[in-house]
Amino acid sequence: MKSWLLLVAAVLLWPGGSSQNACEEPDEIDFGEIVSAEKAKYLENDRVQYRCNLGYVLEGPEWIQCKGQKWTPHLPKCLAPCSITRQQLATKNLFVFGSQRKARLIQSNHSLQFQCNEGYVIVVPSVRKCVDGYMELPLCISERGQNCSGPPRTENGDITTLSEKQYKSGSSVEFKCQTYYAMEGQKRSFCDDGTWTKVPICLDPCVISRTELESQKIDVKDGIEVPDNIFVQRGLSIELTCRTGYVLEANSSQSTFVIQCDGTPPVIPKCKEITCNSPRISNGSFRPQRTLYHDGDLIRILCDSGFTFEPDNGEKVVECTRNGWSPSPKCVNIWGKCGRPPYVENGGFVNLPKAIYLHSESVIYRCQNFYTMQGSPRVTCQNGRWSQTPTCRAACTASQEEMREHNIRLKWDNGDKIYAEHGNVVEFVCLRGSKPHPDTRSFRVNCVDGKFNYPRCIPI
Repeated sequence: MKSWLLLVAAVLLWPGGSSQNACEEPDEIDFGEIVSAEKAKYLENDRVQYRCNLGYVLEGPEWIQCKGQKWTPHLPKCLAPCSITRQQLATKNLFVFGSQRKARLIQSNHSLQFQCNEGYVIVVPSVRKCVDGYMELPLCISERGQNCSGPPRTENGDITTLSEKQYKSGSSVEFKCQTYYAMEGQKRSFCDDGTWTKVPICLDPCVISRTELESQKIDVKDGIEVPDNIFVQRGLSIELTCRTGYVLEANSSQSTFVIQCDGTPPVIPKCKEITCNSPRISNGSFRPQRTLYHDGDLIRILCDSGFTFEPDNGEKVVECTRNGWSPSPKCVNIWGKCGRPPYVENGGFVNLPKAIYLHSESVIYRCQNFYTMQGSPRVTCQNGRWSQTPTCRAACTASQEEMREHNIRLKWDNGDKIYAEHGNVVEFVCLRGSKPHPDTRSFRVNCVDGKFNYPRCIPI
């Protein structure tokens, strides 16, 4: 037997959307297209799918979603493939690994391994990657060229291979940077027909002095012992922290930060001590009394007669923290009683209400059948006044007869009736032999205070 209380779970779980949260039409992307169905209007939580042209690779999300009138995450990008011709390979005396020399197309982020003609030496790395249409081909050096004299030098670096007076064309030397220095470029330099190829550069590290850290009350995180100077290699970072009882001057909610070595002098932020001023407490006092308190200091709250500490944590103490006194000290009237709790339309109480409630006592509301509660069901007596009461919003029902009047049906169910709570979304479709009315913009309809704003379809 079909029941008019049938719940359409798939519909009720669908997130709500409204015209205020609609997104603009999604942007197209270069060398790609939108493959999901086009819509006249994009509402909250609608999704769009992208695809790249043949040979191109998608970088980023395949799907984006309408969230708060914006598409999220960012739009994807179609990365171009790389092309290599037989002429390019022949000019550079190169083969693709396996002694093949033919034109080919390589997708972005894919790699190829190369080798040189006989009598040539390849400048490593021999494996090269295609990056959005660009692939740098390796260099082949002839072994029959002129010799080179002593190898070149690089500042703050050393040669790790054996030194010779002369080097044959095609031979190489290997470099290593000194401690804390970062290498930029290839670690090998080759003798190419009497001339050395480019040598690597050893980049200076970033230097942070212990004196500066101590003056700013800063330590290295995880308790690492700091020498006279800290050296951070280029491209790396170090995590620092304010000492216990201190926070960042620019952001008192944080005490740790990261210094990235990027070639510029590191900027060390300042840390300030966590302090609290004497609290102002109406209808009470505190001990001990001072003009300034430090992180972790405790004070005991003493409320006047007829008042009590709120919130009562048993010991009636509060602590000085980076966010001020916690909990916030306050003395409230213990005689602030409340009368009968407020009436809520279409609602009632879980338990029979009393005539008089003391401070901090609560009642719990519930809504009648087919009504949805908005707000907290618990309402508390606070110093003679009730806290905010909830509201009960009507649910929506729709029969087959009502839907036929608009030439529509429920997308996911054929029951006699449907039921949806306030704020839920129901999706309709046109009946067979009908099409959307020109005034209809969306078939996804919100339940608002017991009513559906039905879409309309007209016979074909």
